[in-house]
Amino acid sequence: MIVLPVADFNSQSLECVLDDELFYLIIDWNDEGEYWEMGLRNSAFITLVDGICMAPNYLLLNRFKYSDMPIGDLQVLCNSDRNGPPPRDGFATKAYQLIYLTGEEILAIKNAF
Repeated sequence: MIVLPVADFNSQSLECVLDDELFYLIIDWNDEGEYWEMGLRNSAFITLVDGICMAPNYLLLNRFKYSDMPIGDLQVLCNSDRNGPPPRDGFATKAYQLIYLTGEEILAIKNAF
């Protein structure tokens, strides 16, 4: 598990090495809908997926298993008893964390069931 640092900005790009491959994670605050959304780009900065609502406790890339996607998955963890999507300050207050589960960790989870 890798914890990805989400800064207190409305829009940001994180350079991430996920399972030994470089990706760019684009994170934006949707002010009108009041939720965080994300997109993923490859090392050439070509968009792979975009507009994913960052819902907590849900595998965010599970529906997008293309050959050029990371083999693991991203997830927002809620560190409190709060329900619903992370608020604007949810990552800054550490109530929520964005993590990457490696391909090995995803396989171990699937084999446990």
